[in-house]
Amino acid sequence: MNTNIRTIIPALLLSACGAGHPGDRTITAHISGGAGQTLYLEKFAANQPVRIDSVKLDGDGKGVLHPVVLPLDFYSLSTGGNDRLVLILDSTESVSFGATAGKLGEPESVTGSAHTTLMHGFFKEMKAYSAERQELIGRINADRNDSAAIARIEQLNTDFYARCRDFVTGNTGSPAVLAAVNNLNIQTDLPLFQQVRDALRLTIPKSEYYIGFRDQVGRMEQQFAAMKAQEEQMARLDNLIPVGSAAPDFTQPTPEGREITLSSLRGKVVLIDFWASWCKPCRMENPNVKRVYERYKGKGFEILGVSLDRDKNAWTGAIAQDGLPWKHVSDLGFWNNAAAQQYGVSSIPYTVLVDKDGKVIAKNLRGPALEEKLAEVLN
Repeated sequence: MNTNIRTIIPALLLSACGAGHPGDRTITAHISGGAGQTLYLEKFAANQPVRIDSVKLDGDGKGVLHPVVLPLDFYSLSTGGNDRLVLILDSTESVSFGATAGKLGEPESVTGSAHTTLMHGFFKEMKAYSAERQELIGRINADRNDSAAIARIEQLNTDFYARCRDFVTGNTGSPAVLAAVNNLNIQTDLPLFQQVRDALRLTIPKSEYYIGFRDQVGRMEQQFAAMKAQEEQMARLDNLIPVGSAAPDFTQPTPEGREITLSSLRGKVVLIDFWASWCKPCRMENPNVKRVYERYKGKGFEILGVSLDRDKNAWTGAIAQDGLPWKHVSDLGFWNNAAAQQYGVSSIPYTVLVDKDGKVIAKNLRGPALEEKLAEVLN
């Protein structure tokens, strides 16, 4: 449909083109340059047009369709190619339109259908926005220092986003909002998407356009629920060992088979570093940790690396490859590592900074934040 309704799943397939009985509704067409062509009323199923009705245009490009009674939904008119006029029709409206052959998607006039008029009004706004945006992009590509063009495109994008929101909030129950809502960010505007879904459930509940949109909102709701549950779980685990509490003691074997107990390091500031050879973010963080260790190891600072590996060769290989000179332990229990369970570790890299008396003074410090905290504690 000229991709005007961009990401919406196509509508329900009609059981048969001849089903139903003609109603009083008419679709009156005047297509300049369309003399003798056949005009088809269509619906889409699986991205394929399904023809419902047709009329042969007369010598002036005029014709009248008498479609069967159909539910409120998206339809299109075409002359058999990809040139289409999108309509939102219900069983009570008679529509008249004027267009030019080859440009049906940009009609000169559409009357008789409030939803269609609303939608095409928005299409014109979107076309104007796109044209100006493309012109500005051309200017910026030609001159990366064109500050006026950069400022204008930023403002244009902001204004268009606001216009899409206003269009949706002002016409929530109209199927026409589907032309605008997909220009919005569902993550930041989920409540508005939910409002549209609930309103369209009352107007086009069986439309595949609605069903596709409904499912899109449902998937995002599930993602948000999962994220919230994860945040709550992380907060619960984080509260297992609050800052200021005693760091739980544990003992685990080194690569050489000796055992190290956390409390044996009492008298030093200790960074418990939960990591693994298979954890790419951990490996990327290792050079930063190594740099901090070299700076502070002579000032009473120690690192105890606790690996969540389950393969000893992978673990020791990563230590050698990354050149990690501090103390290392692991029970090779993967996520069931006993120390990780004690400390509520749900993701890695994860760090716990313990003071000389065995008290937790900070958690999950990395990069500059770790260095700043050590400077505060050890300098």
